[in-house]
Amino acid sequence: MRNYLIALGFVLFVNQAVFAQAIKGNYAIKNVLTGMLLRVKDASGKNGTPLVAYDPQNWKCMTWNFIAVEGSAYQLKNLFTGKTFQPKPADVALEEQPLTLGSTNQQYEFEPVGKDIYLIKLKGTDLYITPEDKKGTTNSAIILAKKTKTREQQWTIYEQAPTM
Repeated sequence: MRNYLIALGFVLFVNQAVFAQAIKGNYAIKNVLTGMLLRVKDASGKNGTPLVAYDPQNWKCMTWNFIAVEGSAYQLKNLFTGKTFQPKPADVALEEQPLTLGSTNQQYEFEPVGKDIYLIKLKGTDLYITPEDKKGTTNSAIILAKKTKTREQQWTIYEQAPTM
């Protein structure tokens, strides 16, 4: 029995260690429920452009470079615009803004809920990245919302080397 408990403890530790690995590189961020990716609307580089859901493509405007902050927190830099996203002032909508290293309203914690599946929380808040339209309409808004424990707030990431 003791050996079984030790083995079980090791398996649990290994699983947690796998989930705790740092994310490095360029990734697409895909919603589990809708299958849509995070994108800056119309691939615009204009400050204030909304973050939206879009059909998966291997494009720079849908690829995010993960910049480690600490622990499971990252800043996300769009490969096409060189910018990131943050909440609009006094709103739950997310918009494109210049990346400011260390800016707390641009840091996101990736909370593992399965293998390569995460909840993405704005650091220091109880708000999670969520598609406003649960059906995944193209160019529908991505917002911050309280935790719902539903698949709409679950995201997968996969490495992407965009061609355009």
